[in-house]
Amino acid sequence: MAVRNALIVTNTIGMFHFLWSDIDMLNQMGYRVFAMADNSAREEHTLRIMQEKGVTFVDARVDSNSMLSRNNLKFYKQLKQLLASRHFDLVHCHTTAVGLFSRLAARKYRRKGTKVIYTTHGLPYSPISSWKLFLACNTVERFASRFCDAIITVNSQDYGYMKATHCRNVFQISGVGLDCRRFRNVVADRDEFRRKCGVPVDKTAVLAVGRLVHYKNQTIIVKALAELPDKDKFVFVVCGHETTSDPVAQELVDLSEKGGVQTVFIGFHSDMPEVIAACADIGVMPSLREGLGMAGLEMLCEGVPLVGSDVQGIREYLKDGVTGFLCNPFSVEDFKNGIQKLADPDLRRRMKPDCKAMAEKFDISISMAQRRAIYEKILNQ
Repeated sequence: MAVRNALIVTNTIGMFHFLWSDIDMLNQMGYRVFAMADNSAREEHTLRIMQEKGVTFVDARVDSNSMLSRNNLKFYKQLKQLLASRHFDLVHCHTTAVGLFSRLAARKYRRKGTKVIYTTHGLPYSPISSWKLFLACNTVERFASRFCDAIITVNSQDYGYMKATHCRNVFQISGVGLDCRRFRNVVADRDEFRRKCGVPVDKTAVLAVGRLVHYKNQTIIVKALAELPDKDKFVFVVCGHETTSDPVAQELVDLSEKGGVQTVFIGFHSDMPEVIAACADIGVMPSLREGLGMAGLEMLCEGVPLVGSDVQGIREYLKDGVTGFLCNPFSVEDFKNGIQKLADPDLRRRMKPDCKAMAEKFDISISMAQRRAIYEKILNQ
């Protein structure tokens, strides 16, 4: 029996932390898996995991900020060379720029039997985007939709947009999967963990998790906290790393000093269950756009209610007054009011069961079943 090959293409190697279950699934289905992504961050640990899973990795520079950059044109040529080197039964591409170039590169191979699947982990445009961005991105997505066999989305809004394209098979799944087991019954010494991270033990901790980039909109939380009459009772805990292309940390520092808000940067953490257990009395998800937002689901899984933006993926699990409070992503007043309401520990306690129940709907077992069904349908067509 001939070896069947599958290629997974994404922008950064770090994205594969959300795709291990896809690789395991394809291995179980008898596929030899290849992976292509940008490893300029030199993630040796991720490469070791790939090696253990029998994945052949190809390093290629990708620029997510400029579609027609020199790096992306090189990436396109490199991908075409890889596709020409052997027959791939499946090409599964992820994220916008990579999705476009992968679908274009694989066009002629679809005529030879290659199936192409595109997963958008959150379209880079929405009703709150500028009309120019909306028009440009929507035009690109409609054009590229002609060159794939299936499109997978992770929220209802993006599903609606993709259903209006030329692709016949459009699916919505429950994200890439939340491993709820990791966030159940977490044991953490709250005070000790806080002291280790420099977070005051006697304050209500408002936790934001994610990269420090402008579209994550962390600045609005500082502005909201600055308007609270009892702001000294709160500490804003920021968990995540800054990118050199879109620095935000200094802006947060300056706003915090100006507004009299205590903000603590704890950097990137892999021990998220313990971080949430110790440093999240209130969770915040203020993004201007969000495909789904795993950080929000992880906090809900531990029973932490959220104050978040009424956008794309966040509204899939943040139900106003049930699992937290939805806000206009540009309204300082909305975020201030939401945080003020959740400052009440009794309200947080009452919301806890609903938060946990909501997170269970996004468990990885559900997502894996959805993705396997899609693979089997498309690959058997």
